[in-house]
Amino acid sequence: MPQFTYTARNKEGQKVSNTVDAADHRAAGEALRAHGMLPTSIRAQKRGVLPKFNSLAAALARVSLLEKLTFAKNLSVTLKAGLPLARALAILAKQMPNPYFQKVVADVGQRVESGKALSESLAAYPKVFPPLFVNMVKVGETSGGLDETLEYLAGQISRDYNLLRRTRGAMMYPAVVLFALLAIGYLMFTFVLPKLTDSLQQFNTQLPVLTRVIIAVVNVFSQYSLVVLFVFLAAVAGFVAWHRTPAGRRAVHRLLLSLPVISTIIKKLNLARFTIIFGGLLKSGTPIVEALSVTARTMTNVYYEDAIADASEKVKIGVNLVAALERYPKLFTPMVTQMVSVGEESGTMEKVLEEVAVFYEAEVDDTVKNLSSIIEPVLVIVIGAVVGLLAVGLILPIYSITQNI
Repeated sequence: MPQFTYTARNKEGQKVSNTVDAADHRAAGEALRAHGMLPTSIRAQKRGVLPKFNSLAAALARVSLLEKLTFAKNLSVTLKAGLPLARALAILAKQMPNPYFQKVVADVGQRVESGKALSESLAAYPKVFPPLFVNMVKVGETSGGLDETLEYLAGQISRDYNLLRRTRGAMMYPAVVLFALLAIGYLMFTFVLPKLTDSLQQFNTQLPVLTRVIIAVVNVFSQYSLVVLFVFLAAVAGFVAWHRTPAGRRAVHRLLLSLPVISTIIKKLNLARFTIIFGGLLKSGTPIVEALSVTARTMTNVYYEDAIADASEKVKIGVNLVAALERYPKLFTPMVTQMVSVGEESGTMEKVLEEVAVFYEAEVDDTVKNLSSIIEPVLVIVIGAVVGLLAVGLILPIYSITQNI
């Protein structure tokens, strides 16, 4: 449907500019008047290079979880101060340091001013405002306590943000160590070891198989160092692109769930997010089926996402939630299923989920704090194994040649 840019006066006589979808100019004018607005200018939006560029810029733009948290907090404060919603959004838009988010909030404010609900206006930007955000705002609009709902939403986002921040911060240590090991290994095989292997090849003697393998690898690095680097970077880029496909994402997530230390962190993180978000949605008044559906889309692992989405379908046809979750014993621990069963029987699901959420938040904290002490022995073993192979492959032949001389 064509899009029209308009300028109009609202019920308070203020000048408003925005866009509207309509079949023609006349339909656009009628739509504006139906919302109590007096159009002064309506023109068809041209489709050229600029809209495509703006679409590309919007696709590349990102709004962090911290910015969404700040937005929810500030909007709650301004509404409690008695400001009209449209005016509050206009004020917040000017305070946004992110230019893209600033434009998004300004457009949301204009949509609200033209008569649309806040939840409907936020839903126009699904990449910025996820279903959890939109759904809780809709609940707040229905209950008449939008400011309180936004404050509660900010608290939920804050817990989620701190949970992810701590987990990502803990994973930075092994990532940096791994990068350093790869860089040092590349420099060793490219510049240091070739001098040693050249001296070994000068002796007219039969070298061990391990030594010949090391020499062959070192020769590849020394002669084709840029090619090796390019192939490595291409492999990393290919892996990232493959990981973004549904099949690649499922394969990687399955692998992560099978790794000894990483799987523990992933399971605790997803269980914490499940109990925090699902419990928050239920507390805000969201129906259980919809709450499960929204929660599923917030999971960091695709298998948890599928399991919770399946539980939503099962609950929709009358199956108990605990029975639906028990179908996935590798994902949901007995503690979670038993506490959910207690919540269903006692009618205190929100309170029970809050207690489980606090427990798993503490579990994630303890795990990430001890992560370095867990990884350090593994790194020592790996480094020791590599050094040992090099020692056996390069030093022992030198000793054998010396003995023969």
